[in-house]
Amino acid sequence: MTKTTIISRRNPKTGAIERPWRDRYNNFVLGDPSLGGEIHLRKYAVLTDDYDKAVALVRNGLSIRMSAGDGRPPSLISAGVLDLEDVEIVPDGAIPHKSALAPFTIDDVLKDLRKALIAEAAMIAYWCSDEVAATFIGFASSPDAGEPYDNASPEQVDLSRFRATPLIEAAYDWAYQCGTPDAFRPDQWDELGALLDGATAGVITTPSPMGNSESAIRVTLGAAFARWKLEFEHWLPLSVRELAYLAQMGEVAARNALVKGGIKGRGGVENDVARQWLRERQNFLATQEDLLPLP
Repeated sequence: MTKTTIISRRNPKTGAIERPWRDRYNNFVLGDPSLGGEIHLRKYAVLTDDYDKAVALVRNGLSIRMSAGDGRPPSLISAGVLDLEDVEIVPDGAIPHKSALAPFTIDDVLKDLRKALIAEAAMIAYWCSDEVAATFIGFASSPDAGEPYDNASPEQVDLSRFRATPLIEAAYDWAYQCGTPDAFRPDQWDELGALLDGATAGVITTPSPMGNSESAIRVTLGAAFARWKLEFEHWLPLSVRELAYLAQMGEVAARNALVKGGIKGRGGVENDVARQWLRERQNFLATQEDLLPLP
């Protein structure tokens, strides 16, 4: 049976068990002892998101940042004081999992989609009939509802019935560069635009996340559009809101950061300036060049 090497250390002061630590980009952070006092500088760090490679580097004498997950800052620990154990069964938590880099999970976005579809069904019932609304959403409104669908649960919505579902899933992967970013095809750009243009805020008793600029689905779709413009519509300036989507910042914070950098946001920011500004944002996820869809 194949064995896995577990890296650990018992903190001599707290007694807590420390494991290799991942930064926000899911990289293990290692240092070359030959750098002396500069080993702690980020610009000289050796980064890898591959656990096996990190183990190999530690075996070759590199230090690695370790954490007990107790809120204390991770420490760069020398290879010589680490415990390396080969095991057949990996204990839970022994190898840190990759964390999501997106501000929302795909489940958050799809829950918003379900709510938006319920709001659309309520609108159809209001303007047309309960029967037509039930055909659209896939189930009838509860007879106990004060207004159509105002107490419907998002879990009742079968997303497999709607062509918007794979479109939004592809937009999520493209916006946050996860999963299969290249699944977001050029022809889907217009489809996604039509979806947004046709979205309603819903009736008063059944509001739609599509009408909330801060909802997971609206931010995600906004980020997908902004990334498309950044990569394929170089002649168009990016708005402050679009830059905020890509930098995973609030719009006010993005505007303030632009001003601090001497960049005027009124009228939009030219592509090359926007690109340079985004590279300096901590939460910006660069587009994976090898996964860019063809324009």
